[in-house]
Amino acid sequence: MSHHWIIPLFAALAVLALALLVYRAGPRTSLRSVFIFGAIALAFWNLIYVVFYGVADHDRAFALARIVRSGAMFLFPAVLHLALVLPGRPRHRVLWRLLYLDYALFAGLAIANAFDLLVADLRVVRWGYYSIGGPLYNFFTIIDITNFAGVFALLIYEYRTTVEARMRLQLKFWLFGMAIALPLGLTNLLPAYGIPFYPLGNLGSAVWAGIVAYAIVRHRLMDIEVVVSRGIAYIAVALLLLGPAFLIGILMQRLAFDEVHYDFSAGLFLLLLVTAALFSNLTSRAELHVERSLFPRKQASRDQLFALARSLPRILDRDRLTRELCDTLRDVFVLDRIALFLREEIRGKFEVRGGGGPSAVPNLFAAEHPLLRWLSERGEPTLRHEIEFRDGAGAFASNVLDPIRSNGWEVVVPLITGSALIGFLALGRRTDLSAYTSGDLDLLGTVADQASVALENARLYEELRRSRDIINRAGRLSALGTLAAGIAHEIRNPLVSIQTFFQLAPHRIADEEFMTSFLRLAEAEVQRISSLITELLSFAKSPATSVGEVDIEEIIERTLTLLVPQARAQNVALVRGSAVSLPQVLIDPDQIMQVLINLVLNAIQATAPGGTVTVETRMTDHQSGRFCQIEVRDTGSGIPFELREAIFNPFFTTKDRGTGLGLPIAHRIVAEAGGFLTVESVEGQGSQFFVHLPPAEVDHSVERSAVGIS
Repeated sequence: MSHHWIIPLFAALAVLALALLVYRAGPRTSLRSVFIFGAIALAFWNLIYVVFYGVADHDRAFALARIVRSGAMFLFPAVLHLALVLPGRPRHRVLWRLLYLDYALFAGLAIANAFDLLVADLRVVRWGYYSIGGPLYNFFTIIDITNFAGVFALLIYEYRTTVEARMRLQLKFWLFGMAIALPLGLTNLLPAYGIPFYPLGNLGSAVWAGIVAYAIVRHRLMDIEVVVSRGIAYIAVALLLLGPAFLIGILMQRLAFDEVHYDFSAGLFLLLLVTAALFSNLTSRAELHVERSLFPRKQASRDQLFALARSLPRILDRDRLTRELCDTLRDVFVLDRIALFLREEIRGKFEVRGGGGPSAVPNLFAAEHPLLRWLSERGEPTLRHEIEFRDGAGAFASNVLDPIRSNGWEVVVPLITGSALIGFLALGRRTDLSAYTSGDLDLLGTVADQASVALENARLYEELRRSRDIINRAGRLSALGTLAAGIAHEIRNPLVSIQTFFQLAPHRIADEEFMTSFLRLAEAEVQRISSLITELLSFAKSPATSVGEVDIEEIIERTLTLLVPQARAQNVALVRGSAVSLPQVLIDPDQIMQVLINLVLNAIQATAPGGTVTVETRMTDHQSGRFCQIEVRDTGSGIPFELREAIFNPFFTTKDRGTGLGLPIAHRIVAEAGGFLTVESVEGQGSQFFVHLPPAEVDHSVERSAVGIS
């Protein structure tokens, strides 16, 4: 017998390997289980041809084929079963009944096969034996074709009706696999009807199983167009490179053995294809392992640079960014010097902003300097020797090379965002006298790209922070103006008392009762004025952030003290409601005071004369943890439902003279502290604002009594 049995055996083993891959790739699902069952049946189907092509004895081949064919019968209903379970959603009971009927029909054919009603005998063909159809062979052929037509129609229907992008892509792979496997599979039926066409269904079955297994296992599917284009490109390149080698192998067979074994040659060509496919991937992996084993320090340095490139975009502080960039490069390359030049925003000049080693001379470059223009045009890391070798001397050397030579720089690395040069790195000599390699320059290019992005992010973040400070200051000034009006009225009353005391004092200086009781009263009024002015100045100062552990109770007391005059002026009762002893929170005290002033001041302004504004504290549980809760509740008119989302938008206000910044600023401050701000309101019955802040440490709350402030 010939060696044609190699191809179906290879296909059977490949299909079983794919079944094992799917089995081990993830949890057991009905889709994976049905695929494994179908893959085993497909392996049986390929083994039929292993028997046909590899067993010389007629009776033994017929008997073995009968046994293996019984297992292969269940391939066809298994494929239909796969198409039914693929979408992962319930199917109509009619489809399941058709599937059960399909299994029953093929089970009946498997039983009929045991009595030789499906295949009556074997005929000899050039590549081995082949089936001679029995009484039910035509029925089997019709059911087989009908089965695959139904599967194809079902997949087309799912492709047109599905609304899931991943499912649609999976169905593309399934249809692509069937488009390859079905035409090849049908060639296996031709010899049974006397058409001497070499059956190719074994190769088609392996391709189909591989495509379906890929669609099941891979969570990140490659686009089908990419698969097709890469596949065609790979086949074209393989034929171009391996075709001549294959022809030479055939010629060598004829010269050495006076005959050509085409089946052996086909197997050899397939082996060459597989080897070519694996060569590139295995070579890169082997190179990595060898380098890790023989040159661990070099690989560790590369890993350190890759880690630096990944971490840079997350650093928003420019000083820290430049420090880590320069320190890491200096440590990795063991440099005697390094300098980082960055462009100034105002003058546009490039000055040293980081580095180490001997100072750069000059440490400032004008924006029009030839070196900077050349770096912008070059756009990649360049060795000094490359410039000298390629560009020679003359005017270019004096303008570009002189700064590089005079500073002892070996490599210059431009930092570019878009098309603009924002800076450059200058690396000196390596202290171990190692030369910079192309791999080093590639890594420096990767680090430079990430550093450019990180520096631009840091610049934008700094601008955003300054803008936030301006908006925050505007919100403070708005609240400050409102507070000042109330406090001015509050100060005027004690000043009248003090003035009256000084007017009467000369006339009643001998009156002991007057000089004692009225003097204590005047002193108390002065202390009251001083306290109000102190709180007002504290709130008005520039908001320099100083995050630390803060006692919320103390901040609330200070806030209410500051807002009592405003509440009195509008005839609103400001009440310190029920409270608990809250743990400290990690926040800037001035910022949380600004939040409370905005909320309480809004509540006072929203409350009609005679109403009440209440501030309460408690501990509360939320899905993300336990929080300190501050509630600011008023008895005002409430917030219309349609405006509850808009109130946190910047510059949105319903007041005639409001800025619309108070609530957005409060919302941002609380969010940056790891908390959140919510609101509840019933129109006509008032509003409740809740500030939730995570505690700095766990504390046990103890109830305290309510206190009224008038």
